[in-house]
Amino acid sequence: MENYLLNSFRTSLLNENIESNLNYQHKLLSNKNEKIISALRRELEECDEFIISVAFITENGVTMILEQLRSLNERGVKGQILTGDYLTFTQPKALKKLMEFENIDIRLVSEEKFHAKGYFFRKKDIWTMIIGSSNLTQTALTTNFEWNLKINSLKDGKIAKNILENFYNIFNSVSKLTDERLKEYEENYLMYKSFNKKIKRQEKSLIEKEVKPNIMQVQALKNLESLRNYAKRGLLISATGTGKTYLSGFDVKNAKAEKVLFIAHRKTILSKAKETFETIIKDKKMSIYDGSIGEEDYIFAMIQTMSKKEHLEKFPKDYFDYIIIDEVHHGGAKSYQSLINYFTPKFMLGMTATPERGDNFDIYELFHHNIAYEIRLHDALREELLCPFHYFGISDIEVDGELITEKTAVKKLTADERVNHIIEKSRFYGYSGDKLHGLIFVSRVEEAIELTEKMKSKGIRCEVLTGEDSDSKREKIILDLEEGKIEHIITVDIFNEGVDIPCINQVILLRPTESSIVYIQQLGRGLRKYEGKEYVVILDFIGNYEKNFLIPVAVSQDNSYDKEYMKRFIMNGTDMIPGQSSIIFEEIVKERIFENINKNNFSTKKNIERDFNLLEKQFGRIPMLYDFFQRNMIDPSVILKYKKTYDEILRIIRPKIDFGKISPTENNYLRYISSFLTPAKRVHEMVILSLILKNKKIGIEEIEKELKERYNLIEQRENIENGLKHLAKEIFISLSTAKEFYPLIEKYEDYYICCEDFEKSYRENSYFKSLVDDLIRYNLAYVEKNYKQETKESILKYKGYTKQEAFWYLNLDFNNGYQVSGYTVFEKERKVILFITLDDTGISADYDNTFYDNKRVTWFSKAQRYLMKNGKLTAEGKIAENYYTLEVFIKKKLGENFYYLGQVEKVINPKEIINSYGKSVVEYELVLRNEIEENLFKYLIKNCP
Repeated sequence: MENYLLNSFRTSLLNENIESNLNYQHKLLSNKNEKIISALRRELEECDEFIISVAFITENGVTMILEQLRSLNERGVKGQILTGDYLTFTQPKALKKLMEFENIDIRLVSEEKFHAKGYFFRKKDIWTMIIGSSNLTQTALTTNFEWNLKINSLKDGKIAKNILENFYNIFNSVSKLTDERLKEYEENYLMYKSFNKKIKRQEKSLIEKEVKPNIMQVQALKNLESLRNYAKRGLLISATGTGKTYLSGFDVKNAKAEKVLFIAHRKTILSKAKETFETIIKDKKMSIYDGSIGEEDYIFAMIQTMSKKEHLEKFPKDYFDYIIIDEVHHGGAKSYQSLINYFTPKFMLGMTATPERGDNFDIYELFHHNIAYEIRLHDALREELLCPFHYFGISDIEVDGELITEKTAVKKLTADERVNHIIEKSRFYGYSGDKLHGLIFVSRVEEAIELTEKMKSKGIRCEVLTGEDSDSKREKIILDLEEGKIEHIITVDIFNEGVDIPCINQVILLRPTESSIVYIQQLGRGLRKYEGKEYVVILDFIGNYEKNFLIPVAVSQDNSYDKEYMKRFIMNGTDMIPGQSSIIFEEIVKERIFENINKNNFSTKKNIERDFNLLEKQFGRIPMLYDFFQRNMIDPSVILKYKKTYDEILRIIRPKIDFGKISPTENNYLRYISSFLTPAKRVHEMVILSLILKNKKIGIEEIEKELKERYNLIEQRENIENGLKHLAKEIFISLSTAKEFYPLIEKYEDYYICCEDFEKSYRENSYFKSLVDDLIRYNLAYVEKNYKQETKESILKYKGYTKQEAFWYLNLDFNNGYQVSGYTVFEKERKVILFITLDDTGISADYDNTFYDNKRVTWFSKAQRYLMKNGKLTAEGKIAENYYTLEVFIKKKLGENFYYLGQVEKVINPKEIINSYGKSVVEYELVLRNEIEENLFKYLIKNCP
């Protein structure tokens, strides 16, 4: 261990090129690339003891580590926390929550100069210390620009001893926090809070604040102004809570509209819309339409009323300059159609968060395919337009020995043990603010009714709302929730849209995920900002549901159905979602979703056609592969697993359209590019193809220049030469490709040129050209997003590759990668390529591939192998002698891609053993050059030997 630390110190303090254990190197944590909360959670999950010393603590900071604190408490791991009471920045509610943990000794220091900020974690004899600027708060751990230095020390090291001595000098001078001390502090806190509220109210009354558009609305207004110059209609797509109504008000003001009609399907929406417009536009008369026409300039009307003939005909068709229609994804309904077809305003704006929910009606065509602007969930979170959320993926419990599924009976869904589980989790993970304002979604009306009765019987103040309830009852129950008279509303789907309850600070999902659109609508009910609400808690109770894979699709807002991306999101969603939000899944839930992802085939006609139809409506034309990628739909790499080419898919989905002819030779070219060059995992082949189609002949120097200028890649000759060989079919990844497919390019003197038939088809067949250009464009974009190369090597550590791609991107001139089993020796290059499957079910399942840590793993040779044979070293013996460079690829189970772990630093402890079949094999311990990425390592070792 001392050597690990010494080498890491050398790397950190003397020369960054010195190889050492990444885990022990000094590291700056600043919320760039990785959020600080991710590092804290990791350390808490693995420690044997922890200490936290910060100037102040907030409830949002504590909420982000609740899952780790729960686990530590169960394990009996002791923790000590020291914080201050200066200016009552520390929140009493945060202290109360920490005091619930029996394993934590928390102390509150009354010292104005106490500003120390450090997090300390002991693992055996090593202390990991994170010292710097971050308090235990949501912003400090996610989005603030912070500086924290992570260092490691043995327990007898001077720095560790000095820090701990310094900490305990203060810690031991303060008594353990008691209920009496907390009550005293809370009284001071509330006094300060009340005083600050009065000051803010006075400031607000003295300064009449002008309402201004936010950063995203500014750009949207520019687009709308441009659109109004040439179009009559426009569609605004904006996530719930991002200010669609304000945006429409700003644009009405900019357009200087004299007569305006605002349409919605609920009176509460109309009332709030009217209030919003009145804060923006002061010089117009406004009213909610009651059937009569007065002197109002702006009218706010229910679609149910205004769409009737007797009301429409009270107005001339061109009476309104500007018409706004909220929740316009209902635009296909007869009532909306009547209104839209009757009026002829100068401009009509449709607004929706979910244009996809058009009930097969083409909303995009209705608005002439004019998308004024689009604000999706992640954009809004990034710009802090929405309230941050802390998502907890919780394992649902077994009832009568069975996991909850889509088919579980209501009786079991509302069994006492499950209801107790729900209540316990709701209380444990809590909420932001002084009162709980919760919303619970279930799958059936009878479940909602029964659950409400059960929760009431256990002292929980809650009410049920269904689609059968009157508007007056609905408004009464919503008001009760807002005023704190009840804690939860339990419902099925009536709050999916059109209901604005900003105070909601906890959303509980007790239903299977059948639709990512509905899922995000329900999650989004808690994302509106509200005074006193710093975050919303999302509790997702996850059973053994068939469509669990939709959870990462919905929460990540990535609709590509890329299995690798979905798994990475489950492993590390917090760093992949923008802003102050965080995501964590219990380990058992992760396994359920991983299994679900692995077993599902997403490359189906149904999946492709769903997104195809939506894109066709958006663009008003046949979508190309790049359109799927660019619009965040099912990824083309998934699409092309359904059929060999996009041309074949188009003819299946739209059989009546004449796309143009594709000859057998052209189909051969398309199949080769689609099957073997897509998805690309480096840019080289596509850059070469693009240049050669444009210039007819190219040399290596031209390719090098393009790679440097466009991608800032240098020293790429080896990668280029390998790419040229693949395109020219000088090497191939399987025997079948050698016989079945034609080369795309060929060598001519010192240049490469297009093969004659390929070049002729590209020049003369516009349809063929469009398909080739589309593949090139998509592949370049895919690499930029997923496999961006920043060094000389074109193969990236911890990314997924097939066996064939492993040889390809290591630039090995190797044919027939399909036939490789276990490992391949390249004597000339002195390389061995290893493929390890951890959960193997074949013959090699006889061996346990065991991780000692995130840098060392056991590996076994093929059967009937020896270190020496006939007095000479075998290939296996040379491996033991560290003669070869070993490149390691690993996967958890069959059916997955392999993850590239990089090179082996050294091979140790080789020994011949006899397997259960009586055959000799060689067992090795591989010491990797670099530690495996933390989240990937956890995924690989979970439930493995």
